[in-house]
Amino acid sequence: MKFESNNFLIEYDEKDELLINEITKNLESISKPILNFFEIKKLSKKLNIIIYHDLQDFINFRTKNGKYPQRYKSWNVASAEMGNVHILSLELYKQADNHHNCDFNDYLKTITHEFVHVCHEEILLNKNIMPALIMEGIATQLAKQPYYINHIDCTAEELTKNFYQIKNCYRYAHTIMGYMLKNKSHNEILKILREPHKVDVDSLIKETNNFLKETEPVQIKEK
Repeated sequence: MKFESNNFLIEYDEKDELLINEITKNLESISKPILNFFEIKKLSKKLNIIIYHDLQDFINFRTKNGKYPQRYKSWNVASAEMGNVHILSLELYKQADNHHNCDFNDYLKTITHEFVHVCHEEILLNKNIMPALIMEGIATQLAKQPYYINHIDCTAEELTKNFYQIKNCYRYAHTIMGYMLKNKSHNEILKILREPHKVDVDSLIKETNNFLKETEPVQIKEK
C-alpha cells in the first residue's frame, strides 16, 4: 500500500494502516524545522519511506547495497540511502537488540533520525565522504534521542575509523554534537556539516570532555 503527499511517499503493509496517520503527522511537524536547520527550501526529490515486515527482505536490501555487515544485524533497524528511508515495521523494530523497551514514540524518532540523514546528505560538498561521528551526532540531536554520556572515553582514531564497533558510539556522537551546538554558531555548525571530514576529532574530544566537567550533556532545543 502507498500513502503520498506533496513532500513524501510511504510504502507500507496493511498492518501499518493504523500507524500511518501518526507517522505522517510526525513527518509534517518535523520536516520544516529540520529543513530550516540545514537551510534547505526543499529536498531534491520526494522523500520515500519503505516499511519492511519481512526481516529477510530488509537484510537482502542492505546486503545488496554492501552496507549491512553481519555484526550489525542484531540492532540495525533503519537506513537512509539515496534520499530514501528504509525501516523495519514497529513489530520487528521492537524485536531488535537495544530496542526491546522502545515504544512508538521511539519509532517516530528513528524515522526523524533517518530524515535528518537525508537532509544532511543534501548539503554535503563531498557525498563520498560521510564521517559517521558527525552524521550520527546531528541525527541523534535533531531527532531528540536521549543518547547522553558524561565522558568521551575513546580515541579520535576509534571514532573515525571504527565508529560502529565502539560500544557507546551513538552516545559519543550525540554528546560531542551537543557540545558543538551549545558552543558554536549556526554558521559554524553548517560549515562542519558540509565538510565533516575536515573536523579535528582529537580536539573535539578534548573540548567536549572539558565542557562536560562543567555541565551536563546538552540536546538541541526546538526552535
